[in-house]
Amino acid sequence: MSRKQNKIIRRRLAGSYLSSVISISLVLLLIGAASFVVFNASSVSSYFREHIHVTVILKKDTPARQAVAYQRKIEAEPFVKSTRYVSVQEGEQDLREMLGEDFLEVFETSPVPSSVEVTVYARYMNPDSLLVVHRRLSDSPIVDEVDTRGALVEQMSGGIRQAGLALLLVVALMMVISAALIANTVRLGLYSNRITIHTMQLVGADRRFIARPYVRRSVAQGLVAALIALALIALAVFLVWKSHPDIYEIFTVPAFVGTAVTVIATGVILCWLCTNAVVARITRLDNDELYG
Repeated sequence: MSRKQNKIIRRRLAGSYLSSVISISLVLLLIGAASFVVFNASSVSSYFREHIHVTVILKKDTPARQAVAYQRKIEAEPFVKSTRYVSVQEGEQDLREMLGEDFLEVFETSPVPSSVEVTVYARYMNPDSLLVVHRRLSDSPIVDEVDTRGALVEQMSGGIRQAGLALLLVVALMMVISAALIANTVRLGLYSNRITIHTMQLVGADRRFIARPYVRRSVAQGLVAALIALALIALAVFLVWKSHPDIYEIFTVPAFVGTAVTVIATGVILCWLCTNAVVARITRLDNDELYG
């Protein structure tokens, strides 16, 4: 065989290998993106829960000294993550920004009371725990009202549950579709070798021996494709982080690790299973199917 023919064969093999890797990596990219969302679901839920502030409205004309003492007292509660004292002047400024500069001029005295904004830990932001939070925050003579945003929390909890179920269904569907696409990619790559596989059968090679080199090559393709998919996911997260630096409050390191393990395991296991299944099918072909 001439050197030119060898180059053509090597080029075709390289092109076939590259196209298989790209096809598998695109499938694994979808699985990785879905897995990344699933692994971060808990932190996303916590992030939104902790951004719903409980507002403690203090009685009118409460001295700042007493308000600050109350703030320090509730900071010791186990459900409190952080607090912020909003003075009358700060409250008036917030109203001016929302309603206009002339809004407060119709009042002889300021209608804005001082208040304390309380950030509650996510695990306490549910309807049952908020009853306890309301009772503990109300236990002071200077407190006029406590707004725990119970209706909003209850609505969000229901929405998170529904979103979680929908996400699990999407991931399950994507796994099925991904398995089918990877199986088809592997089948197309092996079908061109059906004559070689049949020849190996004729000289007495068993199915395990025949499948070994193809499985080794397919697993390597799955691993390379998984690494490409993870690199694309990392690039996407980096680009989002550049415009939203606080994203790492939501996306956690364990989620990255879980996503990496899922993508690599999916790529390797699916390629291994599909290759064995395709080789087993090819070894059962009769002559009409083999040469058809």
